[in-house]
Amino acid sequence: MLENNPTIAVVSGRRREKFPDATPYNRLADLEWNTPIGEALACGGDSLIRVKALQQVEGFNDSLICGEEPEMCIRLRGQGWKIWRLDEEMTAHDADMTRFSQWWSRMIRSGWAIAQGMAMYGLTPEKYMMRQGISNWLWGLILPLIALGLAWWTRGLTLFLLIGYPVLGWRIYGYRSTCGDTPAQSRLYAFFCILGKFAQIMGQVKYWLTKWQGQTATLIEYKKSQTG
Repeated sequence: MLENNPTIAVVSGRRREKFPDATPYNRLADLEWNTPIGEALACGGDSLIRVKALQQVEGFNDSLICGEEPEMCIRLRGQGWKIWRLDEEMTAHDADMTRFSQWWSRMIRSGWAIAQGMAMYGLTPEKYMMRQGISNWLWGLILPLIALGLAWWTRGLTLFLLIGYPVLGWRIYGYRSTCGDTPAQSRLYAFFCILGKFAQIMGQVKYWLTKWQGQTATLIEYKKSQTG
C-alpha cells in the first residue's frame, strides 16, 4: 500500500484483543478497535508510517500523555498526507482489563485525550473532538445535574430528562448493529458507552484543572495494580 500510493503516510490493520471473552472490558476493547476500512482520520499505535512523512511533522508530540497517534495524524493530514485502514489482520493485543476500576481509569484517560484534543484543535475547521467533548458534558454532567438538581423544585418533572439515556442507548445499539456486532455485543457497547461518559467528563475536568493550575501532566495508567 505505501509503495503503490505515495500520498499515504500511515497504514494500519485490524487490532484484535487476545482474550475478548475473558472479561466484558476486554470485549469492549476489541469492539472499539473494529474501525471502518479505507481512508481514515487517525490510526492507533500499531501502524506502519512512512519515514519521510514522520520526519516532515517531526514525529510524535512528546508533551501528550495519551492520544499521540491521532494528534500526529492531524498534522500529517494538514501536510496533505493520507491515513489508511487496511482490511487485514495486523496485531493481537492483551488489554488485560479484569476489573471495573481498570476500565473506568481507561475512560478517564479517554476523557483527558478528548479535552486536550479540543484545546489543541477544537477551534480549527476540523473541530477536532468537539462533538465527543460536548457529548460528554451534556450526558455526563449537565443533563443529570438538571434532572436531579431541579427535581424537587419541579415536582419531579425534570426526572423525565433521564429518559434520554435509554434513547441514546438505543441509537448506539442500532449503530453498532450496522457495524456487524451481535445483539449482545451491541447491548454491551451501548451500555458502557453511556456509562463511560461519566468517567470521560471526570477526565476532561482533570485535564482542565491540571492545565489551569500549571501542573505537569502524569500518565493515567489502567493496567497497574488497583483495588476495586
